Amino acid sequence: MSNYQEFIEEKQAIDALMKDNYRIKKITGTLEGDVVEFEKQGEFAVKQSILLTNPDSRKYVTTILIKKQLQKQ
Repeated sequence: MSNYQEFIEEKQAIDALMKDNYRIKKITGTLEGDVVEFEKQGEFAVKQSILLTNPDSRKYVTTILIKKQLQKQ
């Protein structure tokens, strides 16, 4: 799979979770990539996690976090 295609697939997974009202809860760096944990608030907290192996996907999720922080100010 091409590097670009890998990025697109990981980006679509992130966007789908964000669109479904999940919030980034935690990011853990590993040797295989970054594990991003998402949480959806409601009556019961629902958690999902994905492994980002593409560097551009990791930059993308970091950009989302920075935007959220700037919106809080």
